[in-house]
Amino acid sequence: MEISDKVAVVTGSAAGTARVVALILARHDAHVVIADIDNDGAQQVSTAIAAQGGKSSAVRTDVCNDRDVDAMLSMAADLGGPHILVNNAGGWDTSRQQFPHASTEQWDAVLDLNLRAPMLITQRCLALMIRAGTGAIVNIASSAGLEHGPHASPEYITAKAGVIRFSTALGQLEEAPGIRVNCVAPGWIGLPAAHAQLAQMSPAQRAAIPPLIPPEVVADAVVSVIRDDALSGRALVLTGGQPPRLL
Repeated sequence: MEISDKVAVVTGSAAGTARVVALILARHDAHVVIADIDNDGAQQVSTAIAAQGGKSSAVRTDVCNDRDVDAMLSMAADLGGPHILVNNAGGWDTSRQQFPHASTEQWDAVLDLNLRAPMLITQRCLALMIRAGTGAIVNIASSAGLEHGPHASPEYITAKAGVIRFSTALGQLEEAPGIRVNCVAPGWIGLPAAHAQLAQMSPAQRAAIPPLIPPEVVADAVVSVIRDDALSGRALVLTGGQPPRLL
């Protein structure tokens, strides 16, 4: 799919990797809908896009709230889209306890944000993309969803594993020809919080961890998946220091 003149919805795009994705899509002449629960941050990204000569609209969106999701997609529909959806919003509250010590409400919230939300937005988006005649959906997961062994948040990696399998299960949408669903599953991304955490580790601990992935590398991978019409129901795995691996 050519990105120019398309309407692209990017969730969680007030900061982090999704902010970089939004900026790059705008540089490719997409009209980007900046959707984030942080409205001030979303407005700031929209201002940054305007400063680089791009087009965008900001909308406060809690992706766990069905009405907010509908309002976000209504904005995209009013712009003639959506043609592109990047489901990036996710994460977990590191200040809270994680499974099995977390309360049901706490681990439910992680599953809602990281699995239910992208499923809901994809479902609501499909009808609009069918009307638009084309569509590319990229779900951002995590390579931790493919790994074995301990993790700080079992509920988070369980959700991300679900996002990967959800994406690959939608490789053949007979009722939606021309619409593709894929997934990008990066390892540890080189955002400020990751660099700070890495700095607190011992040299031996740092040596055991693959290099952090620059967010620009993740954004470029998203663009490549959007553009490649041959990809459908695939997961692109990014590991620091290694070439991308397509499942």
